[in-house]
Amino acid sequence: MNKNIAFLITALLFSACNNSPKFDLAKEHKALQDKATGINNDFRKIRMEVDTLASDISELYNFQDKIIPGINKGKYMFASNGTFIKPVNDSGSAIFVSGYYPINEDVKKVVYFTEPIDTNFRKLVDKYPEIVQVYYNDKSALNRIYPFFDVLSQYEAKMDIPSFNFYYLADSKHNPERKSLWVNEPYVDPAGRGWMVSAIAPVYFNGSLAGVPGIDVTINRITKRYILDNQESMTLIIDNTGAIVAAQESAINLLSFPPLFEHKYVETIKQDTYRKETYSLALSKEAKVRAIATDIFVNKKDRIEAEINGDAITVIVAFIPELSWYLLEILR
Repeated sequence: MNKNIAFLITALLFSACNNSPKFDLAKEHKALQDKATGINNDFRKIRMEVDTLASDISELYNFQDKIIPGINKGKYMFASNGTFIKPVNDSGSAIFVSGYYPINEDVKKVVYFTEPIDTNFRKLVDKYPEIVQVYYNDKSALNRIYPFFDVLSQYEAKMDIPSFNFYYLADSKHNPERKSLWVNEPYVDPAGRGWMVSAIAPVYFNGSLAGVPGIDVTINRITKRYILDNQESMTLIIDNTGAIVAAQESAINLLSFPPLFEHKYVETIKQDTYRKETYSLALSKEAKVRAIATDIFVNKKDRIEAEINGDAITVIVAFIPELSWYLLEILR
């Protein structure tokens, strides 16, 4: 073979290899959509469980007079700071009545007749790997929460429990349809579990809101279960404002955000606490990162070509309707 022809063939083959796609975009996008569907289905099941919890707790209100006589009231007591608690772990829930409202006999009755719901709480934590804790908050600033922990070391007396998002988002003003819903913007858990999202539902008794059960999923568990399962890709979840919910470290670094740390409890949580705006794609200091957010939320793109720090990247997007979140994968 003529050397010039052989060289030309080799050059053409080399060029073809270099110009071939680094990844099968259709295949990658299908895999991402399948993953988003899996997350959606997992979280829909959890929200349906909180519906069942709300229904079961409503029944406890209806039958409270029959339940209370069978409860051992001696295991509940007032603490020195005026709160009403259960000091000993009996494999059931922890109890904390903050004293924000007077702790009278009617409030104590709620502690007593809601005790049977502990069985449901245990089953849910055992059934779902995503769930870290389950609770019921009554309008009287009563918190029944499982698994048990030392409430006096974590909570402050006079804590206004109904003023937190995991309670008021279920009330008639925020939730007139009286349906189950997700508190889908990550917040700091007052019970000490770090960054959290919650499925909640209202419980009505005699026509008014009596309380709100909730099921908690930590961002840490979401990251481990859905984000870190593929170390070869750069994956992240953002909410419907562009704020980062969970992400691989490589994605955080590429997009020039500071590291995502677990919350450190240097003091008790007295109010709703959310992630800083510095973790929002839409508010990034980098114009090219803001442009990605615009393409997702305004232009409704599910594939975005961009250049970040001199690197050509492709961002593929899949929607998670249950949480109004977006699953993103960065390819380069």
